[in-house]
Amino acid sequence: MKKGQRIRLVSFNGTVNPDSNIDERENFWKLLNEIGTIIYLAHEKKFPNSNRVLIKFDSDLKSLGLECHNDEPNSLWILKSDLKEI
Repeated sequence: MKKGQRIRLVSFNGTVNPDSNIDERENFWKLLNEIGTIIYLAHEKKFPNSNRVLIKFDSDLKSLGLECHNDEPNSLWILKSDLKEI
């Protein structure tokens, strides 16, 4: 995977269904099948997990009721294994 690559989210943290008691603000499974762009690799931002990339989603996370804890709007650190290249 490389920076600038377009992807589709096919799972979140290795699963396709959230726990039944998930806080809706953390229900990132709502983003399944959403498309985004890889904007950073882990080493570029000194992110501790090299198996993740920072994805900027085309969708507005806040309008979906989701938390976004990154400086870049609509972005999440996602496991590479949860992504499909498009």
